[in-house]
Amino acid sequence: MAKNLKLNIKNTQLAKALKLEEPKKEALKETSEAEAVRSADPDKKRVRARARSAFAIDAPSSTDEAPPQEIVEDQEVQEIQARQEEEKEQAPPPPSPAKQEPIQELPKTVLTPRTKVTVKKANVPPPPPPPAPAPAPAAALEKTPPAPAKEEKKKEFRDIRPKPMAPPRPFDSRDRYGLRAQDEVSWRRRRPKKGRSNLVADVTIRPKELSVRLPISIKDLAIQMKLKSSQLIQRLFLQGMILTLNDLLEDETTVQLLGEEFGCAISIDTSEEERIRITGKSIREEIKATDPSRLIPRAPVVAFMGHVDHGKTSLIDRIRHSKIAAGEAGAITQHIGAFRCMTASGPITILDTPGHEAFTAMRARGADVTDVVILVVAGDEGIKTQTLEAVQHARAAGVTILVAINKCDKPGFNADQVYRQLAEQDLLPEAWGGTTVTVNCSAHTGEGVVSLLEMIALQSDILELKADPSVRARGSVLESQMHRGLGAVATILVQNGTLRHGDPIVFDELWGRVKTMRDENDNEIFDAPPSTPVRITGLSGIPAAGSEFIVVKDEKEARNIAEVRATDLRERRMQNKRRFSPEALLQQATASDKKILNLILRADVQGSVEALRTSLEKIRSDKAEHRVIFEGVGAITESDVELAMASRAVIIGFHTNVESNADSLVKQHKVVVRLHDIIYHAVDDVAALLAGQLDKIAEEHDTGAAVVRAVFKSSSIGRIAGCFITEGLINRNHLIRLKRGDEVVWKGSIASLRREKEDVREVKAGLECGIVLNGYTDLKEGDTLIAFEVIYREQEL
Repeated sequence: MAKNLKLNIKNTQLAKALKLEEPKKEALKETSEAEAVRSADPDKKRVRARARSAFAIDAPSSTDEAPPQEIVEDQEVQEIQARQEEEKEQAPPPPSPAKQEPIQELPKTVLTPRTKVTVKKANVPPPPPPPAPAPAPAAALEKTPPAPAKEEKKKEFRDIRPKPMAPPRPFDSRDRYGLRAQDEVSWRRRRPKKGRSNLVADVTIRPKELSVRLPISIKDLAIQMKLKSSQLIQRLFLQGMILTLNDLLEDETTVQLLGEEFGCAISIDTSEEERIRITGKSIREEIKATDPSRLIPRAPVVAFMGHVDHGKTSLIDRIRHSKIAAGEAGAITQHIGAFRCMTASGPITILDTPGHEAFTAMRARGADVTDVVILVVAGDEGIKTQTLEAVQHARAAGVTILVAINKCDKPGFNADQVYRQLAEQDLLPEAWGGTTVTVNCSAHTGEGVVSLLEMIALQSDILELKADPSVRARGSVLESQMHRGLGAVATILVQNGTLRHGDPIVFDELWGRVKTMRDENDNEIFDAPPSTPVRITGLSGIPAAGSEFIVVKDEKEARNIAEVRATDLRERRMQNKRRFSPEALLQQATASDKKILNLILRADVQGSVEALRTSLEKIRSDKAEHRVIFEGVGAITESDVELAMASRAVIIGFHTNVESNADSLVKQHKVVVRLHDIIYHAVDDVAALLAGQLDKIAEEHDTGAAVVRAVFKSSSIGRIAGCFITEGLINRNHLIRLKRGDEVVWKGSIASLRREKEDVREVKAGLECGIVLNGYTDLKEGDTLIAFEVIYREQEL
């Protein structure tokens, strides 16, 4: 079977070889016939065959068969020949010249044949070269463009050397992420061309005139002037001003001179400042500028001021028939209160201010917004420290002072003593021929209260207190707090205009829209005329006590004004923090040894926070100091506890408590929280905490002395000092100071104390004992052992 297979393969190969010979014979036969026809008709133009190249792209894929040679006429040659024949027929016969010049022989035009010959077998001979073409007529030669003198030889496929193939590269992660293509791209650094300049002309168009609003940072001014900040800083540095690009420029002259340096005329824009300020007039100036026909009388605002426990709140309770003092911790007023009540002499608005020394700011606010100050003085005690302070606040505010001499029902009441003290303060009473009105009264029995109200009404008529209820409302914030259900709540006093429900208002850097208004009895009202204290809600934050409020046209305007004010305030605070003087740096260096106590303050209202912080600032010490890292209004929250954990701070709560979710966190991390209802208790507690931060002072107290009379050696114990107690006693727990002559050689503890081979706890004077010192063996006769104990004493601030 294998033999038959071999025979079949040989027969197949022989048949293929015979088939290859037939196309060759046919190609030779066709070539000979074409030569015979060309020789018979020499005028006929020869058409060269286009042989198919052996390496043509469209060669057949089979290597076993060789297709016959194809003769293809060149299209370009055909077009040239057809064009020449048409010109020959249309051209007129040339005129016979008298003398014909010999025709200059032109170079022969050789048309390169485009033959495509496909030869797959190496043993097949190439076709014979075609004969040279016949010379063309002279007319045809004139029309034919001359061929180039020398034709470049076209490269054949066999002349091109193939590039060596690179070894196959394994497929890796770079190929997987498509990073290999970047590696194959050849990169070469471009060499800079010589003579080319890299300088680019500055074509920035800088303004010649500019309008800015002060204060402005150097960075913002440079942006508006189309300059670099370093250029402005350099000019300021040359003038002796060392600033950075975030520093603010507030001086108008400095900004204008800086603009002149760069050819820019800078003007100060005050329109935005006026819009943010809303009005430049105070409330009293606005009332004075109002048309008198539009003004109507208003209720007087009366502030009761004086020393603590002189009966201010008790007098107010007698006038209002209320019990305010019963709700205060420690029976002292620690909040500012505002009430509107009707009396037989007409309506009045009462402000109750605390009498404690810590509430100085509250008393100052009360004096600023009132018309009449009632100075309450206890007849049995006379004028005290806070009474004098109240007089100073009233004089600074420029308000009328009435003196109510309280507690006239007590046996120790002495009005003449009070008159004398008032005269010393330039408040001469009417009883002594002066102008200061004084009324003897008693809050307990009600004696003289009616006369006091009549005097208040009389002073109100003399002052001619009026306001315009038709304009937009303006007033002051008396107190503010954070309510758990209502949010930010502010107690305000309307001084001019009428505040209505839904009015948009602005407080310094905060804004709001009046959602609810309630009076002192928690009754909801919808409008508040002048001299009316109300509690409002709907604020964006807790306003500072003492700040003014004003109504604007819409809520959008209120928000924009508050945002601009907040931005300016934040920039000023950052500017103040960045300013360091050499004196401040020196103080920081000297204060580095001080103990620091971080505090977090929480209170029920804004005024209490202010009073607590002011009271703590009065604690001064060179050994320790406190720093308030946060203060807020409301209950103690989880964020307060986390801040105390991070900063190791103590939380001081005043008239507030700890939230339920924060209480567990306080117990878990053992954060120190101190809650107080009386302000001076809180101040004393902080002072005690500051004293506890100080290191205790170690003091040595001598208890006894002994003289070494002999030194014994023991293999198990070491050197034993045989001592005689000369004074006091030596205890086993006492420390020993070894003295040799006048020099202290060693200090340490006692390792063993024995008497007559028995361990004892102590040995008294006049007895002998053996003492082994802990870690010291260089004992000599005549050494003195002094026993002492260390007592640690706490430092004082």
